[in-house]
Amino acid sequence: MPAWWEEFMHAVTGRVRKHADLPDLRSLTSRMIALERTHYLVDDRERRTRRPRAYILRTETDASRGPHNVAVFSNGRGVGYLPVPAAQEMQPLLDRIGGSAIVNGAGMKTGSIRLWVDLPTPRSIRAFLPTR
Repeated sequence: MPAWWEEFMHAVTGRVRKHADLPDLRSLTSRMIALERTHYLVDDRERRTRRPRAYILRTETDASRGPHNVAVFSNGRGVGYLPVPAAQEMQPLLDRIGGSAIVNGAGMKTGSIRLWVDLPTPRSIRAFLPTR
Protein backbone atom coordinates (compact mmCIF):
# COMPACT_ATOMS: atom_id res chain seq x y z
CA MET A 1 0.00 0.00 0.00
CA PRO A 2 1.48 3.41 -0.92
CA ALA A 3 2.57 5.70 1.93
CA TRP A 4 0.25 8.49 0.73
CA TRP A 5 -2.73 6.15 1.04
CA GLU A 6 -1.73 5.18 4.58
CA GLU A 7 -1.48 8.88 5.46
CA PHE A 8 -4.96 9.40 4.05
CA MET A 9 -6.28 6.44 6.06
CA HIS A 10 -4.75 7.85 9.25
CA ALA A 11 -6.39 11.19 8.51
CA VAL A 12 -9.78 9.50 8.07
CA THR A 13 -9.67 6.87 10.81
CA GLY A 14 -7.18 8.25 13.35
CA ARG A 15 -7.91 10.20 16.49
CA VAL A 16 -7.01 13.54 14.92
CA ARG A 17 -9.05 15.55 12.46
CA LYS A 18 -6.28 15.60 9.89
CA HIS A 19 -2.89 14.00 9.43
CA ALA A 20 -1.12 17.37 9.58
CA ASP A 21 -2.20 17.74 13.24
CA LEU A 22 0.46 15.21 14.29
CA PRO A 23 4.15 16.07 14.65
CA ASP A 24 6.09 14.55 11.74
CA LEU A 25 9.32 12.92 12.98
CA ARG A 26 10.16 11.13 9.72
CA SER A 27 13.02 13.49 8.84
CA LEU A 28 14.83 13.10 12.18
CA THR A 29 17.87 10.90 12.77
CA SER A 30 16.54 7.45 13.62
CA ARG A 31 17.41 3.84 14.34
CA MET A 32 15.53 0.70 13.34
CA ILE A 33 13.66 -1.03 16.16
CA ALA A 34 11.77 -4.33 15.93
CA LEU A 35 8.20 -4.08 17.17
CA GLU A 36 6.78 -6.49 19.71
CA ARG A 37 3.51 -8.43 19.48
CA THR A 38 3.14 -7.94 15.72
CA HIS A 39 2.49 -11.63 15.12
CA TYR A 40 -0.91 -11.26 16.84
CA LEU A 41 -1.95 -8.15 14.93
CA VAL A 42 -0.63 -8.27 11.37
CA ASP A 43 -1.44 -10.75 8.60
CA ASP A 44 1.21 -12.24 6.29
CA ARG A 45 0.24 -10.13 3.27
CA GLU A 46 0.77 -6.88 5.17
CA ARG A 47 3.93 -8.21 6.82
CA ARG A 48 5.58 -9.06 3.47
CA THR A 49 5.07 -5.56 2.05
CA ARG A 50 8.45 -3.82 2.09
CA ARG A 51 7.36 -0.43 0.84
CA PRO A 52 7.90 2.58 3.11
CA ARG A 53 4.85 3.28 5.24
CA ALA A 54 3.69 5.85 7.72
CA TYR A 55 3.37 4.62 11.29
CA ILE A 56 1.88 6.52 14.20
CA LEU A 57 3.48 6.22 17.63
CA ARG A 58 0.93 6.75 20.38
CA THR A 59 1.40 6.63 24.13
CA GLU A 60 -1.18 4.53 25.96
CA THR A 61 -2.35 4.72 29.53
CA ASP A 62 -3.07 0.98 29.75
CA ALA A 63 -0.62 -0.31 32.37
CA SER A 64 -0.93 -3.99 31.33
CA ARG A 65 2.52 -3.79 29.68
CA GLY A 66 4.03 -1.75 32.49
CA PRO A 67 4.25 1.97 33.17
CA HIS A 68 5.75 2.76 29.75
CA ASN A 69 3.57 1.79 26.84
CA VAL A 70 3.94 3.08 23.26
CA ALA A 71 1.72 1.50 20.61
CA VAL A 72 2.38 1.65 16.87
CA PHE A 73 -0.48 2.16 14.41
CA SER A 74 -0.79 1.77 10.64
CA ASN A 75 -3.94 2.36 8.63
CA GLY A 76 -5.72 3.42 11.79
CA ARG A 77 -5.18 0.13 13.66
CA GLY A 78 -2.58 -1.19 16.06
CA VAL A 79 0.26 -3.21 14.54
CA GLY A 80 2.54 -3.64 17.56
CA TYR A 81 4.34 -2.04 20.47
CA LEU A 82 7.76 -0.59 21.08
CA PRO A 83 9.98 -2.81 23.23
CA VAL A 84 10.03 -1.67 26.88
CA PRO A 85 13.53 -0.05 26.80
CA ALA A 86 12.58 2.00 23.71
CA ALA A 87 9.18 2.87 25.19
CA GLN A 88 10.84 4.10 28.40
CA GLU A 89 12.90 6.55 26.32
CA MET A 90 10.10 7.60 24.00
CA GLN A 91 7.03 7.95 26.19
CA PRO A 92 8.10 11.11 28.07
CA LEU A 93 9.25 12.71 24.81
CA LEU A 94 6.02 11.80 23.00
CA ASP A 95 4.00 13.17 25.91
CA ARG A 96 5.81 16.49 25.52
CA ILE A 97 4.76 16.74 21.87
CA GLY A 98 1.14 15.70 22.41
CA GLY A 99 1.25 11.92 22.89
CA SER A 100 1.55 10.83 19.27
CA ALA A 101 3.70 11.40 16.18
CA ILE A 102 4.30 10.18 12.63
CA VAL A 103 7.37 8.01 11.97
CA ASN A 104 8.55 5.79 9.11
CA GLY A 105 7.77 2.10 9.05
CA ALA A 106 10.04 -0.40 7.40
CA GLY A 107 8.06 -3.63 7.17
CA MET A 108 9.97 -6.79 8.02
CA LYS A 109 13.57 -7.83 7.47
CA THR A 110 14.53 -10.97 5.56
CA GLY A 111 14.26 -14.04 7.78
CA SER A 112 12.07 -12.33 10.39
CA ILE A 113 8.33 -12.01 10.90
CA ARG A 114 8.61 -8.90 13.07
CA LEU A 115 7.79 -5.46 11.74
CA TRP A 116 10.35 -2.68 12.13
CA VAL A 117 9.99 1.03 12.74
CA ASP A 118 12.45 3.87 12.16
CA LEU A 119 12.43 5.27 15.68
CA PRO A 120 13.88 8.78 16.05
CA THR A 121 16.72 9.06 18.53
CA PRO A 122 15.92 10.80 21.82
CA ARG A 123 18.57 13.39 21.03
CA SER A 124 16.94 14.28 17.70
CA ILE A 125 13.51 14.59 19.35
CA ARG A 126 14.92 16.88 22.06
CA ALA A 127 16.34 19.08 19.28
CA PHE A 128 12.92 19.01 17.56
CA LEU A 129 10.97 20.07 20.68
CA PRO A 130 11.83 23.81 20.60
CA THR A 131 10.71 24.03 16.95
CA ARG A 132 7.32 22.50 17.75
